[in-house]
Formats: sequence, C-alpha cells, structure tokens
Amino acid sequence: MKKFPKKLSVIPIITIVGILSLSMTASAVNSSVPDWVKNNAKWWSEGSINEADYIKSLEYLITQGVIQIPTPISKVTAAQTSLSDDERAQSFVVHFSDGLIQKPLTINTFQKFEATSSKNTESELYNFPLYKFKDSPEFLLESLPSADKKDLYRGIDRWMTNSALVTPFDVDIDVLSGDGQIIQTWAYKNCEPTAYGTFLQDIKNYYQFVDQEKPEIRDRVIFTCSGIELLVPKE
Repeated sequence: MKKFPKKLSVIPIITIVGILSLSMTASAVNSSVPDWVKNNAKWWSEGSINEADYIKSLEYLITQGVIQIPTPISKVTAAQTSLSDDERAQSFVVHFSDGLIQKPLTINTFQKFEATSSKNTESELYNFPLYKFKDSPEFLLESLPSADKKDLYRGIDRWMTNSALVTPFDVDIDVLSGDGQIIQTWAYKNCEPTAYGTFLQDIKNYYQFVDQEKPEIRDRVIFTCSGIELLVPKE
C-alpha cells in the first residue's frame, strides 16, 4: 500500500513524455536528443533518479530549442484594439461636384459605401468589396431614403432621362473618425450614375441600418468613374 503514491505520481510524467516525443517527431526532424537525456529517461524509468531531476533535463531541452512544444490553438487569442470610437472610422461624408445637379452637393447620411470593381457581378455579392486597380473605378452608396437626399434623386432623374445633356462629375468620399477628423478621402473623377434602386430589406438576421429587428426601406446607387485617388491628410 505504501507504493500507491509513487505509482500515481508517474501518470502525469508519462503524459508529458508522450507529448514531448510527439513534438520531437513532428517539429524536429533533423535535431538529435543527447545521449545523457536518453540515459536519464532510462534511469527515471528504473527509479535510479527522481522525477524532479528528469523534468529538469526535459526543461533544459525545451529552453535550448531542441524540443519544441507547439502552442495549442485554443490559447491563441485575437488582438484587441485599443482605439476609441473617437479615433476609429465612424461615418462617411459624400461631396458631389456640380454635374449631378447644377450645384455642388454634400450628403452625410449614407450608411454604406463600397469601393467595388467594375467587373463585380451579383454572383460575387459576398466577396470583400475592393477596388481592382486595373478596372474602371466603381463604387456604390446605400442608405435609408430621406428628405435631405432630394437633390440626389433629382440628379439621378436627370441622368436617367437626359444623360446625353449632362457632364460627368467628381465625387469625394470622406471617411471620418468619431471626433470628425478625415482619415482618408476616396476621390473619384469623371463619374456618372449607372444603376439605382429603392428596395425593401426584409431578410431576417441581416444587419440593419436602424437598430431594430424589422424590415426597412433602403436605396442604392452605383457610380462608374474614369479615375480615382486615395487622399490622406498630412499630419
């Protein structure tokens, strides 16, 4: 009966040896284990040395990089941002030059802006929104229809009915931080609206512009341009 504690204490050490042997096989193909470590393993199994001394020999190999124990994925955590709402991007402000309508126009109630490729199709709806450098610059704006956008709707009507009589215009889209600073500006050149629609967003579990779990009416307009610059304010 007096031998029970010693036998029980051997169980976790055997587990460690098993893990380390697997690690050596997987990540140290060209490395060699010194003979004295092999002897220690034999002596420990025979009871010639105690467990503490054997563990110290294994710790030495780990610190010297001979044995590498991979970090379990469960222990890898995502980096947490330290940015406050005032520091990070929070909103868009869109500036139209005098081509959409007969005067410059600024709108700050767009909820969504995407820089897209001119080759995007409906089948690519769930791809990340990116501007492909070799394509014609294209972007979309999406929002909740509102009274402050009436001039935008008038401009879209002009292009739908008399596009031959109007000229392309520039669009600057400012990405603003929470404290109102411009982080970057997407400067589109010689643009024209190429698609527009008003629709009901009634898909459940889909992100809503209004923080309510109910359908909402949205509108979307797509623009195609001839050039683009990404402007960043100087410090």
